[in-house]
Amino acid sequence: MTPYERERPASSPEREKPSGGPRGRKKKGGSQAFFIAAGVGGALVVVLILVLAIMWPKENAKKRKAEEKVPMSRPAVTGLAPDSYSSSPSAAVFAEIATRQEDSAPLSEEEMFPEKDTLQDEVSGAELGLRLSALDDDCGRAVWGTRLGEALQDGGCTQAVRGLYTDEKKGLRVLVAVYNMRDEDAANKAVEAFGAGSGGFVKLPGKTPQGFGENFSLARGVAMGHYALITWAERADGEGRGTSKPLLSLVVTAAKAEAIYARAAG
Repeated sequence: MTPYERERPASSPEREKPSGGPRGRKKKGGSQAFFIAAGVGGALVVVLILVLAIMWPKENAKKRKAEEKVPMSRPAVTGLAPDSYSSSPSAAVFAEIATRQEDSAPLSEEEMFPEKDTLQDEVSGAELGLRLSALDDDCGRAVWGTRLGEALQDGGCTQAVRGLYTDEKKGLRVLVAVYNMRDEDAANKAVEAFGAGSGGFVKLPGKTPQGFGENFSLARGVAMGHYALITWAERADGEGRGTSKPLLSLVVTAAKAEAIYARAAG
């Protein structure tokens, strides 16, 4: 044996670094699995964020409505209602008072129905003077009907102001009622609710002349920003019909609520 042969190290089985054997492939597969799992997890996070982004405003809106729901007494079960009723949603002119947050000052009785206030109606030739007025911080006392009461409470009604105007010579009467709602949407729903069949209507304030609403009468509901305004007219003798021009004109004239227009104008 030569010296060279003695110094040469004994050969050992495959000590070279593996370059693509089974072990290398296993490590590569594990990395792929990790990145795939991370990608799936990331996608799930994105989906969760999107779901929360969609649901969060809805939940907040529900929470705000629940927090703004005001206590209200149970309205009377029955009462008087007009023979004819129509309603209109809020118009663009009331955009500045679309919510109570934008118009936070409560209504006052004097603001809505000033002393010695009059309504002049050209069609009927009537000049109606303010006969009485009433302010309630509990809207349940200013309406009758369970379903109507629920609609007002859901809409966050905090005030009801009612005023009665009469012209004894012309024999005409008109009741004006204003309900302070949460926002324009609630006011729109409220004026619709007043016309929901036997669901309820305005409760007559104390000292209303006997017989009001017992014979023919007609009414109109108009949303004005976050206010729901109802006008209810009749002839003192109880006569009339749905096409009566004096009564139709009177419910429109009585809806020209200067106090609400003044708030809308800023």
